[in-house]
Amino acid sequence: MKYDLVVVGGGPGGLMAAKTAAEDGLKVVLIERKKNVTEINRYCAQIFYIRKLSSSKAGLHGDGYIEPVAVEVNDTTYRFNFPGPDFSLDYNGPLKPYYNWIELSPSGYPIYRRKDTIWGFFYDKETFLAGLLSSAQKAGAEILPETIGLAAENTPDGVRVRVRGKAGEQTLEARKAIAADGISSNIVDSLGLNKKRQVLSPPVKLVCYELEGVETGLPPFTWIAPCIPSINRLMVIFMGQAAGDKVALGSGTEEVLQKFMKHPTFAPWFRHARVVNKVGCVSGAKHGILTPIREPVERNVVIVGDAGSPTETWIQGALASAYMAVKAIGKEFSGQKGYPEYIDWWQRAFYFHNPDYFRMVLGMFALGNAWSCDEDVDYVYNLLQDKQGPPQTIIAENLELIKPGRPELYERLKKSYEEAEKMVPKAET
Repeated sequence: MKYDLVVVGGGPGGLMAAKTAAEDGLKVVLIERKKNVTEINRYCAQIFYIRKLSSSKAGLHGDGYIEPVAVEVNDTTYRFNFPGPDFSLDYNGPLKPYYNWIELSPSGYPIYRRKDTIWGFFYDKETFLAGLLSSAQKAGAEILPETIGLAAENTPDGVRVRVRGKAGEQTLEARKAIAADGISSNIVDSLGLNKKRQVLSPPVKLVCYELEGVETGLPPFTWIAPCIPSINRLMVIFMGQAAGDKVALGSGTEEVLQKFMKHPTFAPWFRHARVVNKVGCVSGAKHGILTPIREPVERNVVIVGDAGSPTETWIQGALASAYMAVKAIGKEFSGQKGYPEYIDWWQRAFYFHNPDYFRMVLGMFALGNAWSCDEDVDYVYNLLQDKQGPPQTIIAENLELIKPGRPELYERLKKSYEEAEKMVPKAET
């Protein structure tokens, strides 16, 4: 075999896998479709969270990767620490804290997911990826940009990965391969693993403005998520930090963004604002939002990061799974049972293997189906604004408080949650 390991995908998971494997002495090649491997050419929140509450039952880490992480601030650099897998990564780019996460009704009533505590940091993803790429190359990893991974085929002795680059198609042969090619993974598709996964929603498209001159009057360093059914029924409007002094404002379409910026409650925020850039992305691209891959190993191919998740593992999950996958492969090379350890870790380390994760995700669609007007949201948010957590979870846990004042809204919400519950995947044992 020419290689010990082929890594498909040059995002955080792929670069971490190539870096770790090369440092462990493996002969590794990484392929990435982009010419500039570290370029971010779609919307990315660029958040390194340390306490991200997505469900009141999820503890501090509830969105994807749920093992503890930490950010260490030193004199000249920062360090991202992963005590579970036991590794750290230095980062020398900009870092800005997030202190609050506020969900707002059309009239501005707030529900806080996080309040007056650091739950994460905005970081520059391109700078971070450049550091990973440099480390991988210094360790001896071969990098093939402008090359797409088309398919993988297990063989008795290893794996063949069919790729297409500037010179046409070729086949790379290796003892093992890692699929780190994202939510629309060609490698996962080619192995037939998506046939076993349940489709929970169509793809969610996003468009994002980067703006200067926004003045919200809210506490600085805040993630903001308004819910305005008359503009967007699915609660998909958000605003967070971007590079420099800019902010990122995103939703499903430009029409939604324009309407939000002109909404009577929020228009004063944008009185002096200017759009300086526009980007987009698709969550659940190609297939939509899927149930996770339960066992992310298919003989000689190991799956990491978003390639095996419903929507995303965030940077924490991509890095941790890549590191753990390479360590598992190393054990397999030495005759030990590395794969069962990796599968067990994968099932414990990610919240999306728990049905409560999907109650949270599908709860967003439940609310979108239940709201009849903006006044519904104002009533509920005003009633529950002393609670803390994601609205879809807080509302589900406090439906009885809505019943006396708005019995018809209570019935709509109750029915919508019941319909969403039917779609929640059952826990596997």
